[in-house]
Amino acid sequence: MKIDVDHYLVLGVPRTADAATIRAAYVDLAKKYHPDVASGNPELAAYNFRQITAAYQVLSDPEDRARYDARVQSALDAERARREQAARAASTARAAKAAAKIRSRQRLAAILFGKAQSGSLRPMAPRPAATPSRAVPAPGRIPPGFFYPPRPMAPPAARLIHADAMARRRAAMILATVLMVFIGVAGYLAQRYFHAPGFEVMAASEATRSAADPLPEKPRSVPVPQMQQPSQYGASPELPPSAPVPGATAGRAAVPKPAPAEITDGQSVCVADDGAKFAIINRGGEPTVIYNGASPVRASVQFSDRYLVVLTGIVPTDTIMIGILRGQDNGTHVYYADPRGVIVQTVAARCEGRAY
Repeated sequence: MKIDVDHYLVLGVPRTADAATIRAAYVDLAKKYHPDVASGNPELAAYNFRQITAAYQVLSDPEDRARYDARVQSALDAERARREQAARAASTARAAKAAAKIRSRQRLAAILFGKAQSGSLRPMAPRPAATPSRAVPAPGRIPPGFFYPPRPMAPPAARLIHADAMARRRAAMILATVLMVFIGVAGYLAQRYFHAPGFEVMAASEATRSAADPLPEKPRSVPVPQMQQPSQYGASPELPPSAPVPGATAGRAAVPKPAPAEITDGQSVCVADDGAKFAIINRGGEPTVIYNGASPVRASVQFSDRYLVVLTGIVPTDTIMIGILRGQDNGTHVYYADPRGVIVQTVAARCEGRAY
């Protein structure tokens, strides 16, 4: 269940506020945002007044307020259940990954140290020794022509495992010895190369040449005449600050125009090109975002300067950011990122009202 607008947040009252508090908050906001008295954009004032009136109509009626609170609680419970399910899924995935890593280490240990895995190689049972036709006499009383039965040999599978392990150990020792010899020879050759007499001769000749031929002086920079310098605010009011200056000053950078005045108290309702709907409410520099009908969240200002504001912390996965150009009607964009934080898609949004 989606909640489009948080009426308590619009009126600026807590969820436990009584009827008198809600009435007082509505009167104060109506005096400030009524279209007849509000200054600035009349469309924004009318939109604010509609939001305030709708919130007061729902919260002033006890039955409507109870139904609205039930819808909000249901939405919060659904969001909490979704987050818990996602946390359990992530925990299961981590456990499976850890188990796979342990199995990989066990297989690697079996390959390197010759330990047979369970069920892969099973030693063969020894054959029963042939029973002599006559009993074995006591030591010291062996009659002529009598012999003891041969000793049972080790199982073939066990002999193979042992031989394979010994071969791996010998190969590892040979490889380590070759690497150590190679590193020692390379270090010795490098030391001989860097301490060869040719380098000393080259350094002495370089010093002699530098003393005989001094470096030429660098040419001094000539200041540009005042009349040829670009204008402080561009060649004409029609050109943007980043446009090249025509005429003799073409190709030189111009100083940007003054930044627009900051809006410390405003809100906007936007629709992105991919269908996502969201609202941004700015109260004293603290932004609140309602994204796609989810519960309102206090967003974080990741970046802010005189021209741009970037909001984050909008969804639990933190894969959505909103960029807003100050004072621009069509300057809002939605940035989609992957779990590593790399932006993979940028979508423009059309907004009604200005939050910044």
